Amino acid sequence: MGQEYLTDSPDERIAKYRSMAAEARESAYNAKTQESCDAYMAIAAAWDDMAVELQHAEEFKERLLGLSGTPSKRETPDP
Repeated sequence: MGQEYLTDSPDERIAKYRSMAAEARESAYNAKTQESCDAYMAIAAAWDDMAVELQHAEEFKERLLGLSGTPSKRETPDP
């Protein structure tokens, strides 16, 4: 896995974080002990938090770009 997703776009990283959270929840579901289940759920929560924080940061950045009069990447029409 390494750092390949660190060069992805923010939307791709958000999707990756959510995927990692889903994998951790699946591992929690399949855990043999309550302690393992709790640990996997904590990992899932951390991935979810990272996804939400990045999404909020991107939304804030887009609002700032909108206020400055510079079109955001999402508002720029495709050629």
